[in-house]
Amino acid sequence: MHKPTRAYWRAIPLLLLYASSAFSAESTIGWRNDGSGKFPTADPPTTWGRVSKAVKGLRYQADKPKDAGPGDSKAMAGGVALEWLVTGPVPQLESAKTAKDDTVPDEAALDPAEGDKLSATAWKKIALDSACLDIASYLGKPGAVAAFACTHIYSDTGGNFRLQFTHNNGARLMVNGKEAYQQAQASGVRLKIALAKGWNRILVKVLPPGSWKIPAGQGGSPMANLVFYGAPPCEYETTNIAWSTAIPNTYTYFGSASGVGQPIVVKDRVFLLGEVHDLYCLNKADGKILWIRPNGYFEAATDEDKKNPAFKEAEPIAAKLEALRAVILSGAGPIPRAKLDEKIKLEGELYGAMAKVDSKRFKRSGVDVGNAGYAPVSDGRNVYVWFASGVTACYDLDGKCVWMRCENVPSFEHGYSSSPVLVDGKLIVYMRDLIAFDAKTGDVAWRTPLTKHEGANPEGYFHGTPQPVNIGGTALLMLGNGTVVRASDGKVLSTDPRTGKQVICSPIFDRGALFLTTIWPSQVLEYTLPAAVSDPFKFASQKTRPIPTSQFPFFYLDWHMSSPLIHDGLMYLLNNSGVLSVYDLEKDALVYQRMLDLDHFQAHNESAARGIGVSPALAGNHLYFFGNSGACVVLEPGRQYKEVAKNRIEAVAEEGTWGERQERSVANPFFDGKRLYFRGESTLYAIEKK
Repeated sequence: MHKPTRAYWRAIPLLLLYASSAFSAESTIGWRNDGSGKFPTADPPTTWGRVSKAVKGLRYQADKPKDAGPGDSKAMAGGVALEWLVTGPVPQLESAKTAKDDTVPDEAALDPAEGDKLSATAWKKIALDSACLDIASYLGKPGAVAAFACTHIYSDTGGNFRLQFTHNNGARLMVNGKEAYQQAQASGVRLKIALAKGWNRILVKVLPPGSWKIPAGQGGSPMANLVFYGAPPCEYETTNIAWSTAIPNTYTYFGSASGVGQPIVVKDRVFLLGEVHDLYCLNKADGKILWIRPNGYFEAATDEDKKNPAFKEAEPIAAKLEALRAVILSGAGPIPRAKLDEKIKLEGELYGAMAKVDSKRFKRSGVDVGNAGYAPVSDGRNVYVWFASGVTACYDLDGKCVWMRCENVPSFEHGYSSSPVLVDGKLIVYMRDLIAFDAKTGDVAWRTPLTKHEGANPEGYFHGTPQPVNIGGTALLMLGNGTVVRASDGKVLSTDPRTGKQVICSPIFDRGALFLTTIWPSQVLEYTLPAAVSDPFKFASQKTRPIPTSQFPFFYLDWHMSSPLIHDGLMYLLNNSGVLSVYDLEKDALVYQRMLDLDHFQAHNESAARGIGVSPALAGNHLYFFGNSGACVVLEPGRQYKEVAKNRIEAVAEEGTWGERQERSVANPFFDGKRLYFRGESTLYAIEKK
């Protein structure tokens, strides 16, 4: 038997503290399962997919094709060409005022071979490991570099394709010598691109920064992302998808974000929220919608509200919406577009009618994640929901409403983004105030004002979900702004001014410590819990861990919007540009960083889909990293990058409208047994190995 070391004995108090903090808390199912993102007993598949046959027939190579056939080109089933010829800097481009004009003679006809010269620079062949075409880095000249990139794509069908194109400077895109797109400054666009049957030449020109300034010292200018998808009508090939269920959504603006609330699994049922105020219950086995419960101001009206004559105006509107819910429950497939438009119209009318009943209490605010962009939470007996309208409710698993009430506080910039939590027999929500409801009755247990009720950017506001912890039998909450609150009475025990405003990430608990990621600057604040709650409250220790990502390109901002995951002493962080940082907590050092191949799309008007915000997850023995466009990379945990699979679900949102696009994915995944539940903005997918 080995003699215990001093390090072993030093670790005993921390292990006991960890046990107290982790296992004395209530057993709840909610955001990221228990907040950690870990599903240790799950055994889901590592591969799945839904890819259009047209995209599966694409191939690519940088070199000029030697004949009409595909030759030895590489398969492009992922919709991304990973081999290009690049050249730069091109002096003529440095002073270009617009991407549209030719800055070299007849530039649309450029069809280079490796080593050919353009001005004084030669074309260089590069191989990518993601959709990120980071031209400047490959040229060894980060910064304000103007450049061209060229590749060739073979299509066995030809026809229309959808292209997600992100660029961080002015850009021009040419297909087979014809201009397909140009823009004077950074942008993210969705294009319909016609490819000929056989070989196609793709030429990209990217200019130096103009009005869009890349911060000093930041890598990746110029940069572009190009990802191809099938264009309707499409035939798809699917792998390991047990079922998919359409969830009606709200499309009010091209960049609006909805359908971002994470599902949860309770026993044999799946629960999730749908716009604008509905709770959905699905049969876990086959995805059939069992029941839908609305949670609008009409349903939350008190007996006194119903005496108001204006309430009578709302009743027939609510009846029409109930009839539409019956259409959804019929199981006839996705709700027809005309019915969806009618639903959206009626919901707007219903909110307008209820505003006449009480213009202050029944007034919605703008919210980036949608009115229903949150995860439900359950204690295994009931399901609790909260909506950005201020409506909070409790249901049993069969859909009976236990209680419902409305506590409305005006929103702030980008709106509320915090899912509710269950702790100490209370359901706790954040909307400028931190409000605790008695979980059994719905009565307000306490209310703690945190931020002023006016102003778009009040001091100390945040977007993350609170993290419950338990110290010696005392339940506490850490909030997204670094504030610690006692769950029994809402008393603020400590605050951390270093977090600043608008913290997006949710804090997590692991290894006896709380971890909170900030955006200005990009860093992780670590708070080791004390052995007991003292007055005044003090953490045992605090540490700051900077996460530099400036050597990587980014489009809009280089924020960390997702929360970290901690496993075997390593911390995994994913920023909104797809940069994975793996950090050794014991050695306080970065292990490795890498841009993941997540097909992410970034545009500054994409609301909650503005880059990657899905937090990493651990299911069984694998790590799962999701982008915002249906892609997921599965890795083995550890100190080296070991990719197991890249998966992709192609789906079309808003088909036939000017906002037609690849279905976005912003919700965290949920794992249960051999299943992975993954939500796009209008579809819930159950993924299981067949």
